[in-house]
Amino acid sequence: MDLQLQIEPSLPLGNEPPVRKRFSIFKWLMNRMNATFQYDTVFWRTSLTGVWTVYSIVLIVTILGMPTGLGLIFDILAMTLVGTVGLAIAAVIIAFLLSLLYIPVPRLFAGAVLFTGYIVDYVLERADIDYPQSLILAAIVAGCGILGGLMIGLISNPRLHPSPKIAVITAVTLGCISLSFWPPQNNGTSVTASVQDEAEEDGTAALQSANPSVPGSFQYRSFTYSSGQDRHRDEFGKGTDLVSSTVNASAYIKKWPWLRSFFWGFDQTELPLNGRVWMPEGEGPFPLVLIVHGNHLMEQFSDEGYGYLGELLASRGFIAVSVDENFLNYSVWASIPNQDMKVRAWILLKHLQQIDTFSKQGGNPFSGQVDMKNVALIGHSRGGQAVAMAADSSKWFSDDKSLKGIESYRIGAVIGIAPTDKAVDKRSASLTDTSYMTLQGASDGDVDTFNGERQYIRTTITPGSEAFKTSLYIGEANHSRFNTSWGTMDDSLPGGLLLNRRDMIAANDQRQIAKVYISAFLESALHGSEEYKELFRDYRTGSAWLPDATYINRYEDGSFRELARFDDDYSKQTYRNGVTAKAEDLVWSEQTAEDRDHNGKGTRGAVLEWKANGGRFTMKLPESLNETLRADESANLAFSMTNLERDLKLSNEVPAPSISIELQSRNGAVAMLPLDSFMTAIELPKTTFTIFPWLEKEIKDGKYKEPSEPVFQFYQLPLERFREVNPQFNPEQLSQITFQFRDGPGKIMLDDIGIEAGE
Repeated sequence: MDLQLQIEPSLPLGNEPPVRKRFSIFKWLMNRMNATFQYDTVFWRTSLTGVWTVYSIVLIVTILGMPTGLGLIFDILAMTLVGTVGLAIAAVIIAFLLSLLYIPVPRLFAGAVLFTGYIVDYVLERADIDYPQSLILAAIVAGCGILGGLMIGLISNPRLHPSPKIAVITAVTLGCISLSFWPPQNNGTSVTASVQDEAEEDGTAALQSANPSVPGSFQYRSFTYSSGQDRHRDEFGKGTDLVSSTVNASAYIKKWPWLRSFFWGFDQTELPLNGRVWMPEGEGPFPLVLIVHGNHLMEQFSDEGYGYLGELLASRGFIAVSVDENFLNYSVWASIPNQDMKVRAWILLKHLQQIDTFSKQGGNPFSGQVDMKNVALIGHSRGGQAVAMAADSSKWFSDDKSLKGIESYRIGAVIGIAPTDKAVDKRSASLTDTSYMTLQGASDGDVDTFNGERQYIRTTITPGSEAFKTSLYIGEANHSRFNTSWGTMDDSLPGGLLLNRRDMIAANDQRQIAKVYISAFLESALHGSEEYKELFRDYRTGSAWLPDATYINRYEDGSFRELARFDDDYSKQTYRNGVTAKAEDLVWSEQTAEDRDHNGKGTRGAVLEWKANGGRFTMKLPESLNETLRADESANLAFSMTNLERDLKLSNEVPAPSISIELQSRNGAVAMLPLDSFMTAIELPKTTFTIFPWLEKEIKDGKYKEPSEPVFQFYQLPLERFREVNPQFNPEQLSQITFQFRDGPGKIMLDDIGIEAGE
């Protein structure tokens, strides 16, 4: 339809009126359409190649982080095709709109750049990189497309002399080579002072035991058991060695998307029990160790990633099984099942039942070889929480009749590798006299808080128990490198590209730490070995086996006799065992220990803050306590301490606290030693999580805003060392303990102060 617009300008008197002109919107739109590409010369159209290349790279990186499960080549080709069509349509539409506004630019080129920037911004926002950071990064990526396009247009210009072309190609090549090495990645060389040097400086003797990460004397074989119906892995399909049953989890999982069924070929009523087994050869029965992964992309299988542990443990006389729970993992296309955390633990218990059944049957590798009274569970990430839940199963599964008989299995040891710790049905796992160990990296970009320390706190070791608990915090370790299948990044693409990996130890070094500690822990907890116990009290004793890194460890066993835990004592001056305390020249309070995000860890401690002149914190022991403590010369004064320097909010770097320990016996004799003569006061590792410091406090809702987390270090001070200082000091009649602080300002938290009884 043509619309007429009358134009009637004022005219001088006596002139003839003008002829009415018709304005046709249709014709105007056609004219603007015809003029849409008038500025897009051959140069600019050639330059589109650079924009398209950058745009396609963004799409390919994105699809790598959200696989369909139909194969990498399919994903890349499909995304590139759909994306190219989308770019073409969007660029034409934007170019037409720019033509309507009479903007004199190469409109098709500009449209492609604007749409590329929009897509990049959208992708980054979906990766939890909020505005305006996402907009800045989108502008940078789009700018790369512009520069790349201009270079391509320049180089392809037939009128340009070859010399400038060669110069441009050389500059671009050198730039690309430089960018390929940025940000620089750690190549596995030393990132901190040598652990061995640190041990030697403090007079700590290295253990003379055999390296627990070295394969043992057992030959072993590997095989799989499964339902035999897996669509994606032959070893769990027709190639399985042993057929297991399926289990019905419909009592827990109510939602199972059809896309999940399409991918796996089953729903929650027929979940498979799949396991990769490494079994020592020889006369059993052997202790059983189940290893379970955490939440990764469903389409990228995780269970293969612990083969390095399975092989090591089997060679040292453990039956190791890597449990497949990939069907409970997250998918961009099929979300995640409800109640997945509870079902992860439930599936572990069903595996124990299945293995027990195999063991009691004849004609299979498990027959008569499994010691179901000597079981350990190892879990990574969500699996690290699941193993603790499985060990405390009555909290969630007491009414589940399908688990009848699991109380006959003895789970004597639990290991959480960078575990999650979220309440399930408003409950959390608590362990009693079950040996527990947790490992965590300070550079973990996924589970960025030390959740395993919460489970450590919720693990109770009663006096006289053979069980123990320990934790290890590794400054330069991340989340994913404990699993060989998870790559090096702690976030899926594209967000993972923004995580900093410069200051991390090499992946093999990180797994070396896991091998040392997990092997030594299981030797102690399941084989009853005593030779590695000192490793958990003091990481420096393993200096010959550990790569150079920053370590913080904590420990407690059944020999510990409590002086003060602070959890139940809300009167600061007097504790429940009659111990009294006082502070001089410092601020003293009792507070909840907090993690990186300022959430409570589940314990309270004594917070002591002093100024430049220092201060003293003194605990007096009643005489009646001496017999209970059994503090002879072979005993240790033990306590946990963390640095709270982040609370001081000082602009300059704060040195490590300068602390001395003064002990007094009832005869009045005093002996004092600096803490540094036993172990240097803790300096917390500070982590830069992202490659751009200006992103640190903004992305992922401020997840990385705190560079450090207060983590407790365990200190053991042999009383015989104090007796050497003053022979009149009598440890058996210990009457007073004083922590003396100097060279402030400083702030620390003390917890779990007590005496480790001697042999």
